[in-house]
Parts: sequence; C-alpha cells; structure tokens
Amino acid sequence: MEQKDFLMREIEKLLQLLKSLISKVSGLNSVNFEIGIKQVNDNLITQFDLSLDKLISIKKLELIKIIKNVDKVNIELLIELLSEIIYKIEKLERNSEYDINELGMKVIILIDYLDSETKTLSIERMIIKMKLQNWILKDE
Repeated sequence: MEQKDFLMREIEKLLQLLKSLISKVSGLNSVNFEIGIKQVNDNLITQFDLSLDKLISIKKLELIKIIKNVDKVNIELLIELLSEIIYKIEKLERNSEYDINELGMKVIILIDYLDSETKTLSIERMIIKMKLQNWILKDE
C-alpha cells in the first residue's frame, strides 16, 4: 500500500509539473521565448530523460518504449505541452532550432499510442491531431 501511495504522489507531481510547463509555454512571447523553451527542455530531460532534440530524432518504436510506463494522463499532458510548443513557435514566427514538422509527427505518434491504449475517445486529441496533420501537410 505504501508503494502505491508513493507512485500516486509521483504521478501527481509529474502531473503538476506538466501543467505548469504548459502554462509557461502559453505565456511565452518573443522576448522570453528562448529562455522559456530551454527551461521546458531541461524539465523534460529531468522527468522523462527526453530532450526536444532527442524527441525529434527518436524512432517511433523507441518513443513508444519510453512512454509505455508513463501514466496515460501524463502522456495526455505531454501531448498538450508539445503541441503548445509547436503552436507558439509558429505564432511567434520563430526560426527555431527544433524541426517542428518532426516534432509534430512525434506528437501524432503519442496521440495514436494513447488512442490505441485507452478506451476513451478524446475530442481534444482528435483536434490536436487534425491541426498538426493539416499544418504538416501545408508545409510539404
């Protein structure tokens, strides 16, 4: 029982961290963008051992292997965080060091993974996926 309580506390801590990172990215502007993204990247490395660069370059099966043991709610928030980063880069028209088309593809992989692992239909995930697919196709 004690181990279960510990796991629940850790899941909750990660949940709160992801929510705060989403909020941080939402509040970024052209002045604080680089610093904010670096902080988000540092947190991703600490919590998931996954930087934005690694996420972009990683193969699909390796990504799924990494997230397999992550709580589904946290994967949902990770999807929201990454899609917010993509939208913010586009909105601020930043020449980012990150390949946002490839990052968008990884978000779609995460969405597909969650869709296959959960029995819950998520309209939010569907909207994010459609936006990313349209955006990626527009750039090709």
